[in-house]
Amino acid sequence: MATIHPGTVSLASASSTGFLQDPAQTVTCPFCKTPLSCPSVSDSSLQQLPCPFCTENLIVLNPEARPTDEAMVDSRAVDATGTPDMSRRLAGIAVAVLACLLNYALLLGMTYWMFVQIKSTHDPYNIDELILSPYILRSNGWTPLHLAAARGDVPAATALLAEVNPIDQRNGNGRTALYEASKRGHTEVVGVLLQQGANPNAKGKQAFTPLLAAAEQGHADTIAMLLSHGADLGAACSSGDSALHRTVRQGHVAAAQTLLEHGIPVNQKTHGQTALEIALLDQDDTLIQLLRAHGGKEFSQARAKRDKGMALQKSGQIDQALFAYAEALNLDPDDSVAYYDRGSALMQKQAAEEALIAFQAAIGLDSTFLDAYGGATQVFAQRQQWDQALALWDRYLAHQPQNGRAHFERSIVRRSKGDTKGFMRDLQQACTFGHRPAC
Repeated sequence: MATIHPGTVSLASASSTGFLQDPAQTVTCPFCKTPLSCPSVSDSSLQQLPCPFCTENLIVLNPEARPTDEAMVDSRAVDATGTPDMSRRLAGIAVAVLACLLNYALLLGMTYWMFVQIKSTHDPYNIDELILSPYILRSNGWTPLHLAAARGDVPAATALLAEVNPIDQRNGNGRTALYEASKRGHTEVVGVLLQQGANPNAKGKQAFTPLLAAAEQGHADTIAMLLSHGADLGAACSSGDSALHRTVRQGHVAAAQTLLEHGIPVNQKTHGQTALEIALLDQDDTLIQLLRAHGGKEFSQARAKRDKGMALQKSGQIDQALFAYAEALNLDPDDSVAYYDRGSALMQKQAAEEALIAFQAAIGLDSTFLDAYGGATQVFAQRQQWDQALALWDRYLAHQPQNGRAHFERSIVRRSKGDTKGFMRDLQQACTFGHRPAC
């Protein structure tokens, strides 16, 4: 038995046998080579045909039911040479172009992001070491005077000052040329800038002054130059550190000695710690001896008494807590937290007058002690003394104008007073500065 494709015999050769009836359905027997006529069957792809000459049984494919391989190849050939599908080609081109544009946009966005990050963090000590540094610095608001000051180039700085360049212009980090020179310890340039009227107390980001910058890097000569031209020894950055705190944290003995010799407060606190307590934590024996020689103190016993008072207050033993707070203040009269804790205990005891005195003492020691302002406001609210409460928050916001919670607290006072417009204005300011309860 053999499978045969129809249509393999020409019309002329088939007619000579007498068996050919339908040339479109002729087949040739592979055994006896005789052309045969094969009627098509529409509902079947195969049909059986016996050869009358050699009696072999043949299987014939029906072309009407299923296209042959040759026909499929021919069809593909016709499609390939036919009219192209322009809509598909245009769609493919559009997708390719869109992909290219998207990749370009992503690459451009990443490049811009990297440039912004470099600008915000780029602050090299040796500016000339990096090829891109001058370009990045100029894009970040650095003037030629900033660059000369940072390099310690006295002739260039002098020449630029002679051309009446703005001496206290700030760069993108909010720093003046004096700040950049002070941070790098270029004392000669610092002296030139100060002689030409540079502000020694100009604050940059996080309220850093040139003195704080020089102290953090340990430049003792620069510190002495700044102090001789009116730099504020009491200046503190936004974290509460003074110049002495910054230099002790970094272990700069000479810089600390210069500050102490010029009379910086040795027991000023930051986060409840004096400079001596920071040195004790770091186990820096040289700084410990230096600070103690200048009257430095540590108040661990006072803090222990204060902690005892807080525990007694939480357990409801108010009188014992007040006694513990008094002991703490005897050991450390400048502990603003102990005054605040005493005030809160007195409020629990319904002694509002004494509590107000304690809260005001805490504010006097720390003008940015937010909770102490809140405690004093509570006393004024009980008395309905709204003007006094507003004056208190005005005082705080003079120190911290962008504190959202302070604006929110003042808005509550305005609402209690009946000032609807002022209430809405402060509420909006509180939301703007990130205090979520106001939004």
